[in-house]
Amino acid sequence: VGYGPHPSACIDLLRQLDAKVLLGNHDAAILALESPAAEDCKPFAWDAWTLEQLDESQRSYLADLPTQMSVDLSGTDVQIMHQPAGVPYIHPDMPDVLLAELLQNVAWPVIICGHSHRQIDRTVNGCRYVCIPPVGQSRNNDPRAGYALETDGTLAFHFVPYNIERVVVDIQGIGLPDKFCSRWINFLRTGYDVEWSRDYT
Repeated sequence: VGYGPHPSACIDLLRQLDAKVLLGNHDAAILALESPAAEDCKPFAWDAWTLEQLDESQRSYLADLPTQMSVDLSGTDVQIMHQPAGVPYIHPDMPDVLLAELLQNVAWPVIICGHSHRQIDRTVNGCRYVCIPPVGQSRNNDPRAGYALETDGTLAFHFVPYNIERVVVDIQGIGLPDKFCSRWINFLRTGYDVEWSRDYT
């Protein structure tokens, strides 16, 4: 629910769909905040603003989300999580030796994650690491919403356009500082930010 203009609606939609949902790092960060009084919620504190948009049942929904789950994917036990514990941001262009080192304590043959905001499907030392591209805040120069579908053992990534300008209007209504707001809008429109989209070095 972090860094978007409709955190409450996101939760309501997930409930309506009865979707299987995992706790992400932004969700956890928002839950970790003490709820500020509405009059003390400064518009530039986006996490605090987000928290204020959620009612008690929505906060409870987030708090009850698991951090990982197992699913059967065409006969393979797959572990799904936002990001393996203790593993930093994983970049698509990391060398195999570094990726293998980061995943050395992962005990499952396949893990499906988010967090990196990019499409990744790499196998090192017998561990397949898959990162699903995001719906928003894409970091790969493609602003479309990303997702993946598994069919008969084959995982395929897909990208679809969405109404970014509608999101832009809604973000402008939050009250973010002008400079940060402009930067974020450009990020949404282009799928690129000089800091958040930087290449692996």
